[in-house]
Amino acid sequence: MATPYSLLLWKLLLVQCLSYNKLPELSSERSANYLRITANATYSKSLKYVERIEPTDKATKPTGSASRNFILLLIIIFVATFASSMVGASPVFFLVADFVKTQEATGAVFAILVSVSSVAMIVANFIGGFLSDKIGRKKVIALGSAILAPSLFAYSIVPNILLMTVVNFLHAFSAAMFQPAFQAMVADSSKVGSRGKAFGHFNLFWIGSTVPAPLVGGFLVDAIGLRFPFVLAALISLVALVASLGLVEISRKATTADTAIAESSIEKAVMPFASVLLIFGVIGFFNGLLNGMMAPLIRIYTVFKLGVSPTELGLVFSLGSGLVTTLVQIPGGRLTDKVGRKPLMLFSLLGVPFVIAMAFTSSVIQFILASAGLVAFGNLSAPAYSAWLMDLVSSAKRARTSGIINTITGTGMFIGPQLSNWIYETQGNIVLPFIATALPWILQTPLILKLRETKTD
Repeated sequence: MATPYSLLLWKLLLVQCLSYNKLPELSSERSANYLRITANATYSKSLKYVERIEPTDKATKPTGSASRNFILLLIIIFVATFASSMVGASPVFFLVADFVKTQEATGAVFAILVSVSSVAMIVANFIGGFLSDKIGRKKVIALGSAILAPSLFAYSIVPNILLMTVVNFLHAFSAAMFQPAFQAMVADSSKVGSRGKAFGHFNLFWIGSTVPAPLVGGFLVDAIGLRFPFVLAALISLVALVASLGLVEISRKATTADTAIAESSIEKAVMPFASVLLIFGVIGFFNGLLNGMMAPLIRIYTVFKLGVSPTELGLVFSLGSGLVTTLVQIPGGRLTDKVGRKPLMLFSLLGVPFVIAMAFTSSVIQFILASAGLVAFGNLSAPAYSAWLMDLVSSAKRARTSGIINTITGTGMFIGPQLSNWIYETQGNIVLPFIATALPWILQTPLILKLRETKTD
């Protein structure tokens, strides 16, 4: 149960969110005239003012709805992530382990399921990104929420590993489908100078939900039974569906030639769109490869070498990952806006030694501490990554850009589990896969140095 202090903290965070995006309302004529002037202006001025004065689509509501949307987005992402994390970290793993014991399946199925999830993410992000720009953010978020609940419930009745693979695909598809819409809506609801802070708060809520969720899921498996957490997660996820119906479309899609010219001038002044896609695509692939390789290693190492219980595995994810990631989001968001996107992403490379250190731990506490070091440095730059990508593209392309990058990231996550599993099985050494996992992180360095920074307003 939450303490009065923690309840006060959440209320304060919600109040802070209300301060976002008091965007000025200008007539379409004044906006058009202003954009004609700024289309050929210098990079900093065009970026600063177009970001503020992009006119809303005639079919959408005024930009004053941005604050309300931001609050609803926080609720949706918290609830949806809590429900998924409650079953994804521990119950799903032990359900698979139960199938391995009772049916003719091998341990390789763990890596297969991670790869299946990655395929679902690839497809869902690509479709979700383009649909978000085409039919609107709200519809895509609502559709993803509608698929999430039944997919979670299906785990509770799935009879074999084959059907579980199908359910796992649907679960991952629904959870990934609305990610581009989320990122685009957060970016649409913030200016360049406060975008890092906005993503920091957003990340705080969705990552914060991963702190208690794995622990709750593991405890419910031990206390009640293996199938119960899935039923509860399905019921919880319905809150996200209801909240999504309250969202208001505030898409700032270019509707005039003047806006299109201004946005084009921004992309040319800062960095060509193709270059943004290429560099962020490669960085995203390396991130996906890193996470994909790490996902089965964490579970295999803790369960089979350290012999953890479902509750202890929940603690590994709650304390070693979720809690630390949550704590660094607000500082990361503020530092992103203060010192810049590039310095913070380069600073995150200090997490590399902790990847290797995880392979030499001999207790759950040591593993949690090593994981915490990795996560602290790695995720401090999460707001910088999201804000930087959104800075470099126009609002009309944000969802599809996010979808494309997430699709490429998912490709890396698909390859990663198979790669780390192959290294482990062929070399027979658990240390080598951890060392190999650190390489994609290091290879991002020259790409980060190549990217250009935008100026904050």
